[in-house]
Formats: sequence, C-alpha cells, structure tokens
Amino acid sequence: MIDEKKLIEIASSLIAIRSNTGEEEKIVKKIASWMEKLGYDEISVDEAGNIVGGIHGETEGQTILFDGHIDTVEAENHTEWQNGNPYEPHISEDKLYGRGTSDMKGAFAAMLYALSQIDRSKLKGQVYLSGTVNEEVAEGYTIELVTDKIKPDLVVVGEATNLNINIGQRGRGEIYLKVFGKSAHSSNPAVGINSILKMNKALAKIEAEYQADEDVLGKGILVLTDIISTPYPGESVIPRLCTATFDKRIILQETKEGILNNIREILDPIKSQDKDFSYELGYRENQIKTYTGYSIKGDKFYPPWRISEEDAVVNKAIDLLKDINLDPEINSYSFCTNGSLTCGVKGIKTIGFGPGREEEAHITNEFITLEGLRKSAEGYLSLSYILS
Repeated sequence: MIDEKKLIEIASSLIAIRSNTGEEEKIVKKIASWMEKLGYDEISVDEAGNIVGGIHGETEGQTILFDGHIDTVEAENHTEWQNGNPYEPHISEDKLYGRGTSDMKGAFAAMLYALSQIDRSKLKGQVYLSGTVNEEVAEGYTIELVTDKIKPDLVVVGEATNLNINIGQRGRGEIYLKVFGKSAHSSNPAVGINSILKMNKALAKIEAEYQADEDVLGKGILVLTDIISTPYPGESVIPRLCTATFDKRIILQETKEGILNNIREILDPIKSQDKDFSYELGYRENQIKTYTGYSIKGDKFYPPWRISEEDAVVNKAIDLLKDINLDPEINSYSFCTNGSLTCGVKGIKTIGFGPGREEEAHITNEFITLEGLRKSAEGYLSLSYILS
C-alpha cells in the first residue's frame, strides 16, 4: 500500500531544496537520507554526482533502472507564484505546488518511495533508482555513468506521461549557422560586407525551402531560436559575423550529418548568386561541469528513440498498470529525455511512465495533482516486477 501522507512528505522535502542545474549537492544528500530511512540495500554517488539506490531481490534475475533527473530550471518571477516562494511547497485544491513538482521531483519522490515497498521475495534480480544531474541542459550526458555501472536490461524514465506508457521520443539538436561579412565603418558601408544582410538571405531561403519530415514520433521541425551580430553592439561598425541558432527536433530516419547536409543543400545555391556569401554550419558544443567538478564535452545532439508497440515489455507494462485500475495509452514524448542515451545511443530497452503532463513542466506555479502523485507511485511499484 502507498502511504500518501509519507509520499507527500518526501516530495515536499525535495521541492523545498533549490536544485537548479549544477546545484544538486543538497538534494543528493537529502535523497541519500531518505534512501537510508526507507531501507534501500545499496546507495552510491558517482563522480558526476548522480545518486543511485538499489533494491535486491532474493533470487537472481535481470536489472531494471528507474531514472529521474533531480535538477530543475530556474524559478523566475517569484512574485507571480501563489505564495511568493517557488521553493516553499504547499497544497491547494488537491495539488502540490512548487518548482520541480511536475518536472520532475514529484515523479522522483514517487519512485523513491514506491521502490522501497518492493517485496524482495517476489523480485527476481535487482531494481535501481537513479537521481541524475544536469539533465535540463544535457539530456543523457550524466546517466551514461549510471548505465555503464549497473548495465540495466530495462530503463523506466519517469518524465511526465499523464500515467500513460511512452515508447519513444523525438531527439534534439542545437545547430549554429555563422554567416561571414567584412567589417567597415558604417559611414562607408560599401567597403564592408554586412553579415546581417547575408544572414537575411540564408534565413529567408531556409524558411521557404526547409521541409520538416514526419514519422510516428512527430515532425522533424527546425526552429530559429536566436540571432546575434559581431561585434555587438555594433557602434558605427558594419558587422563582420552574424550567428543564428536553430533548435532541431529529430525523428527516426534523420542522422546527425544528414540533417546538416539538408541545410547545406538549401544554402549552397546562394553562393552562385552572391560571391560574397560564405557560411559555416555545425552543432553547438555542450561543455558542462557538475556540482562535483566533473566535466563532459560533446555536441548538442540528442538522438531520437523508439521501441516497438508489440514488444513484450510494453504489453506487460500495460497489463500491470491495468491491474491497478489505470488505463494507459501508448504514446511518445515530444520533448527530450535521458532516453536519448539509454535507448537512442546505448540501445537499452526504454519506456516512459510518469505523472503530470508535458505542458506543466517549467511553468510558473508548477504543480502535480495528489492523485497523480499517488497513482504514479502505485504504477512504479507495479512496474518494478515487470522482469520478474
């Protein structure tokens, strides 16, 4: 049985700790304390600062990893929050409010408590829970340390699914486009090459010609997210460089280099019409440092992933959730998760299950319903036996 009062206590204690990306040390210590109180068999913190707890069955078997990231985005506009403090959890109209309730301290608390209720005599193998860091800025980067250590046969991502089963997600890439010019005094523009004007040509052509293909995960859209000239501010100077950034949502048939090649095919014809047009295209680099000082570098490219609807794990997950009076549908995430690494890179079978809806993440007055919190805990407990 799930003790809702204890579940709310755990969730509230995590929400009360400000744990923006790179500032997760305090919440890791709190989670370790809860794991000790709840009787986890194994507790460890790796070099990146991820915390992992394990429950061991009485007979041998496979390994399941439940994963939830424990970092949150910044809580802005404090005065617009109901009680003026996003880190002071409170309940109103059967909803628990506070930064991270939906994304995803509520789900993590549900996993943390639910897995402690596992009947070890019925569990074959072992079940682990990872609280991963730095996910908000680099999906999949730090969880690789966890998967390399425990080598799971199945990963359950706890991101919001509205209590449905998700079997995939679009990937994400952050692409830069640099268009080059030549500096000159703005009183004599003919001497220079205005990179902003050249960028205008590029953006107009991309807008007109880029085709967003579609598959079961959704559309592979390309969205302009920022643009800046160099030097900035340009005081009496013709800009020598203009840089744009695009957010690319990636579907299954797309490849890392193929995405860039599609954009190059749009831009290269400009060169035949404009001898002064030159550009550089690539993926932005992610260079993160966790609260422990652990550093990771890599391109901002996070692959899509999907497993089959007919997979035995999917069918069993549906059956287990129906046994506790849930009625899950099979869906996919529209945003990126740690599944980009577990399934997209490592090929580990991965499903998603969590309370709340995707659109409730990162909002002012973020919340999770108490019903969703309780039902997700019941669901996590049921899913912990999926390989037994």
